[in-house]
Amino acid sequence: MKHQDKHKQRATSLGLMLGILVLLGQGWLFSSSAQLIRQQREALSEQKINSVNLGVRLKHRLEGHTTPIRSLAFSPNGETVISGGGTNEPFLKFWSIRHGDEVDTLRSQSSAILTLAVSPNGKTLITSGEDADVHFWVWPDKGSKVTFFDHYSYVLDLVVTPDSQLLITGALDGIRVWTLEPPHFLYQLEDFGTPAHALAMHPNGFLVASADDKGKVRFWNLRDKTIVSEFEAHSQPISGLAITPDQKTLITASHDSTIKIWDLATGNLLDSWKAHKGKVQSISLSPNGQVLASASIDGVKLWNVETGRLLRHLQDHTDWVNVVAFSPDGQYLASGGFDKVVNLWEISPGFYQSLSLPRFSR
Repeated sequence: MKHQDKHKQRATSLGLMLGILVLLGQGWLFSSSAQLIRQQREALSEQKINSVNLGVRLKHRLEGHTTPIRSLAFSPNGETVISGGGTNEPFLKFWSIRHGDEVDTLRSQSSAILTLAVSPNGKTLITSGEDADVHFWVWPDKGSKVTFFDHYSYVLDLVVTPDSQLLITGALDGIRVWTLEPPHFLYQLEDFGTPAHALAMHPNGFLVASADDKGKVRFWNLRDKTIVSEFEAHSQPISGLAITPDQKTLITASHDSTIKIWDLATGNLLDSWKAHKGKVQSISLSPNGQVLASASIDGVKLWNVETGRLLRHLQDHTDWVNVVAFSPDGQYLASGGFDKVVNLWEISPGFYQSLSLPRFSR
């Protein structure tokens, strides 16, 4: 009971702090209905989910890595998927989405490439990982690399602001903020006291969420370099964060095998899914915010974010899946893992349209 009271108090604190931002006129939060979500989930539990074609097909199996796939990203123009190799293969591979062939390769780190991203404007490629070095390239010029050594321990995640002006890196030694054009270290949010295992950028461009190995989530205001709020979301390390485009919902995934849905306006827990048989290794949210992809030992699962319904279970990998990523237009999903293969899935418009039908929306 004491633990529950403590959890409730911290969640309430989150809601109050974020509510203050609304009152101050920053206007980025909306309310939602936890009761409706739970009623929908109860209704679904009485239905049998039939196996149907939901418009998701395996377009390519991209083979060429010699180690497990540790990171994935798409180019903003939707023509290329980029994969990062493991400890003994610190190379990026660039794949043609149309043809499924390897079009280029590039040595990035001196060890595993744990995270990578291309800025929304398509001008900058950023990578980092086990060696803690942060590399910037002017996309797609391979000879333009600029490297910084400000981190001292594993860099586990990075996000770019929607306007492509700032980069936020999350590592075991804290969180740092950088400019992109030109690349330059700006400031540090926290040192070793606040490790960041996952990050999520808020659509407003100045709030960022971080998560640590204790299951705690923190919200940071990049404008004044302060913590807005914090709360305990899980009892084990958090491996993934996402904020929906409508700014209503925070999604957290953890090594405790669950995915949780939180109301940003109130801090209330809306739903909790027993998502996988093992640790949730990675999540990715579709650009329209409707579908969440999650990865674990038992494959890739696609979820209806609004209802929590399992839409598809993709089991084409032969080993653990480490990472998933949606393309900027939501037409493709990439997944990679210990089988050293990148699976590229094509998602038809009908897949998203079906979510509004009574059968899939409830």
